[in-house]
Amino acid sequence: MLKTLTLIVPHLSPVRAIANGQAADGPSRWRHLARLAGRGAVAQRSINAKVDSFQGAVLDALSLHDVATHYPSAAVLRSGETGQRAEGFWLRAQPIHFAAGLDRLTTVVLQGDRRMSEAERAALAPVLDEHLQSSGFELHPAANNEWLLRSEQPLQVQTVTPEYAAANPRAQILPQGRDSAGLRRLMTEMQMLLHEHPVNAQRQERGVPAINAVWFHGEGMLSDIAPVSLPTAYGEDLFLRGIYLLHDQAAGAQPADAAALLSSVQAPTVAVIDVPDLDALESRWLAPLSRALLTGSISRLEVLLDDWRVTAERGALFKLWRRERPPGEWAAC
Repeated sequence: MLKTLTLIVPHLSPVRAIANGQAADGPSRWRHLARLAGRGAVAQRSINAKVDSFQGAVLDALSLHDVATHYPSAAVLRSGETGQRAEGFWLRAQPIHFAAGLDRLTTVVLQGDRRMSEAERAALAPVLDEHLQSSGFELHPAANNEWLLRSEQPLQVQTVTPEYAAANPRAQILPQGRDSAGLRRLMTEMQMLLHEHPVNAQRQERGVPAINAVWFHGEGMLSDIAPVSLPTAYGEDLFLRGIYLLHDQAAGAQPADAAALLSSVQAPTVAVIDVPDLDALESRWLAPLSRALLTGSISRLEVLLDDWRVTAERGALFKLWRRERPPGEWAAC
């Protein structure tokens, strides 16, 4: 069987980095990424109301997107963290920033150095936990310095991700369903508790957006899941590990580098890697993986960067007449 590799890189988007002024684009910047996009294919991934871009990438790579409702985000994350199937009804409680405009509030997803730190979470948790307990919720720490909520009772609500909320009008993003009024009220109460917390004064001094709201999403309970054979996978992400646990399978640890990953590529293989920035992705991973694709060590490479998908088969790299396509040009594709 052909050795295909899907590389999933959470929380990195070259197009967004350029648009936000966090990185400069150019013909020599991220050369391997530009070559893969130019000689292969590049496409923007759509924003899903129910699944954030990273978790959508995982479901896509595992061919589970059509049954995404079987993998409610919060419950799967909890399963991956504890190593046991999560029981009960769970929600993600993700810290965000509401930016006030002339006629609307804009949802700002906190990424990179804007994320809530471990120390900030420890300072905020007691205030929120006391209030949540009186409303029938348990507050639990989660990956990426977020929280998970466990409800004493199942809720009939439908929520959307912060990414979707950031791209759509307020009328389309608030919780819906029979129990939505209580959840909306609780979100408003969380805003009041966060408004003048010392953590936000300290964030203001550092020049980063305040954590002035908590967004609830990823709701649900785990149900019976039809067994499927999943591809070989590597990575420390808890959503990935939770899915494998629910199928009585295991994902391996993230390889130390591209060479270690290439030595274990099966047909196919999925890897979730944690890298600090796009330059590290380019030099430490895409450069050796591009060489492996060129020499035939792998036959197909797919790179999922949050909201973008870059795909190249080995034969595409020999199409020398196709010019490189740097990320600054992707939106025009």
